[in-house]
Amino acid sequence: MKRADAFALISKHGGKPRQGVTKDTRILIVGELGWPLQDDGRPSNSLVTAKSYGVPIVSERRFLEWVGKSVPEEQAKTYTSGQLAALSKLPADVVEQLSMFGLIEAREGLYGFRDLAAARQVAQLLGSGTPISVITRSLRDIRKWLPDARLSNVRLFPDSSDRVLVEQVQGRTDSKGQFVLDVAKQEDDDSDLAFEQAQSAEEAGDKAGAETLYRRTMQLDPSDPAAGLNLGNLLRDQKRMVEAEAAYRWAIKADPHFASAWHNLADLLDDGGRLSEAIDCAKRALDADPKYADALFNLALFLQRLERHAEAAPWWRRYLEHDRDSPWAERAKRALKYCEIQMANVDFALEMGRNNA
Repeated sequence: MKRADAFALISKHGGKPRQGVTKDTRILIVGELGWPLQDDGRPSNSLVTAKSYGVPIVSERRFLEWVGKSVPEEQAKTYTSGQLAALSKLPADVVEQLSMFGLIEAREGLYGFRDLAAARQVAQLLGSGTPISVITRSLRDIRKWLPDARLSNVRLFPDSSDRVLVEQVQGRTDSKGQFVLDVAKQEDDDSDLAFEQAQSAEEAGDKAGAETLYRRTMQLDPSDPAAGLNLGNLLRDQKRMVEAEAAYRWAIKADPHFASAWHNLADLLDDGGRLSEAIDCAKRALDADPKYADALFNLALFLQRLERHAEAAPWWRRYLEHDRDSPWAERAKRALKYCEIQMANVDFALEMGRNNA
């Protein structure tokens, strides 16, 4: 869509389009072609300004969905930004950059299977020594001849320090669309490919196929906890709790600092009535990620249910440091007030006892 057409469409729906970003800008839409990046791949002034003002940044595809010109992409969104960073082994700031560039896209703060696959591709490229600026610049060039090229539907490979190759059905091409070599057949021991296939199978509703592929991934790469976490979630959804617990514990063994696995295991143990074990696991999740809001909430709730109000209250306060306005925050505020009342009653009873003595 040309800029003039986009402006006309915005005006038709009651919006006020403009080219520059100001403090009054409500949203910045990034086009599928001609990304707002500088020649070295760094974000343009528009992106930097939008971020500094807290202006939401969305893709042209998302914009077209809003105005009824495109069918929404069907993709389960289940990963928080922190979980995506942990599972892909990308720094949080790189995940944020990928979102700014439209390479991955959150819905209501959550990312999906394809976003995780895209993030893992970037992690591989970074691990091979390819700078993030080269990745973004190369994809910008690729989109000039392959408009639908997103990290979730192509595979990228390092070619040199300043260029990447993209794989299509016919072969690998450079940023100008020229084929450079035949695609070698994927090896049977490609754990990343198995993981991507498992996610695709799960997304398509093929639970049996996804389970097989997740287990295959776990065999191929015992050091990567992501497959164990996803398998645990898949099995838990099928009420196969014993197997789900084993999968979560496998993920924790692969990475003892994997907060998401500890958190999900704590939740599963709580469902099974094993509250003391759940508390231990929630604490381990917070040891790994002290700002993990869901784990803070659950730990406070677990302790309150055991009537350990003096222990629960500080965890409610820590949760509210990260969330003050959501419906969950309202519940946390009520719970904290309840704990404080119970603590005051205990203090009053002790004081009365001392006076009577």
